[in-house]
Amino acid sequence: MKELQDKMTDYKRFAFILLSLSVFLYIGSFLPMEGQTDERVLILTGGGFLLIGIALFFYSRAIAIQKKLNDSDTTND
Repeated sequence: MKELQDKMTDYKRFAFILLSLSVFLYIGSFLPMEGQTDERVLILTGGGFLLIGIALFFYSRAIAIQKKLNDSDTTND
């Protein structure tokens, strides 16, 4: 039970960190820089969206573990 709770917390932390990183990448794609090419903007934007997708995966895993914990709590009562 404690192990599942720790996993859920870790997954939520991973998701938050990845979302934060994706925001920085996305903002970096809009900042004006000398020599910034369309390819670089595409890489930054695509990397941001990829990180958001991975964060959503971790968050969905955390939700699944939360449901499992809630189900085990109701069966133990």
